[in-house]
Amino acid sequence: MTSKENSVASALYVIGVVSIVLGIITGLYYGMNDAFNALGATQAIVGIGLMINGVVWGIVFFGFSEIIKLLQGIFNQNEPSVPKIRTIPAEPAVEKGKKKNEVSNIERSEIEEFYSAKGLTVQDIACTEREDYFMVTVDGKKEIVELGGFKPIVHPVN
Repeated sequence: MTSKENSVASALYVIGVVSIVLGIITGLYYGMNDAFNALGATQAIVGIGLMINGVVWGIVFFGFSEIIKLLQGIFNQNEPSVPKIRTIPAEPAVEKGKKKNEVSNIERSEIEEFYSAKGLTVQDIACTEREDYFMVTVDGKKEIVELGGFKPIVHPVN
């Protein structure tokens, strides 16, 4: 089910309201009308009885409506959420004068600073097919370095 509301619960709620209103109106009508004066003292009892009857049935309908709403809420908890529409990311903007597979000066300096802090020398930096991943040759060893975070992350070469 995709609806979060339940039409049966709404209908029962409306029936409960109508039942209470009609119960009060009929109770007042029969309790105060001179046409039923032949009943005598029982006329007021009949009027109050009709009012109470309408109110009680209205409350019963309210209760059933609330039970159905609660059951619908339980059902909605187990219902899978509607999948979100996936958007395809746009092609990243290429800096002016920079080719797609070329390491920028900022990326190069970040990698060189990272390795110089460790006392190592960078011989070569090459782009990979993944964004922010670079193949770095350091002191004769090849390593994959990920940029884009707070500091570069070194991944082992498989």
